Amino acid sequence: MISLESIKDYIQSLNYKEFIQLIAVYFFVIFFGIAFLIYHHFQAISDMEQKTKVLNKARQDIQMILTEYNHIQTKKNEVDALLQKDKSFYLQKYYQDTVASVNISNQTASNLITQTWSNGYSEESLQINFSQITMKQLCEFLQAVKGNERVFVKNVDIVKSNVDKKINVTLSIATLKLGVEKNGKAGA
Repeated sequence: MISLESIKDYIQSLNYKEFIQLIAVYFFVIFFGIAFLIYHHFQAISDMEQKTKVLNKARQDIQMILTEYNHIQTKKNEVDALLQKDKSFYLQKYYQDTVASVNISNQTASNLITQTWSNGYSEESLQINFSQITMKQLCEFLQAVKGNERVFVKNVDIVKSNVDKKINVTLSIATLKLGVEKNGKAGA
């Protein structure tokens, strides 16, 4: 073990030039030790800032997803309430009543098509063909469909008819219904 007396004796035995070199080495080691600690400190700060940016970006993404989820959940609750309100809604009857109200006589409709979705809903749709109708009749029909929250238009295809100022239209209207869960109860 080295004692303080032996270090003191060693320093006193050095000449002036060796003493200055020893002091220079001492300050050199101290300076680079401090420089290393400062570099390491700023590197750690930079690393933490980078991690903070990544976490902040992830937080914003999660906040956006949660906001979108809440919006979708609110819309789903509104749809469920609308579907629960009128369980006896029939798309074919609605279609026939609407066609009669806008005086469209040249029309045919396919059978009701039901498609079950994995999210607890089923979609009922009708393919409709209007022959030789006016644009006014089509607009009145579409306005009537838009007026009912339960019904939506899936697609519309308009072709000019061979009769002047008349069109032929093929369109699909649909509605949602609550699906049947495995336990046999309707719900979502």
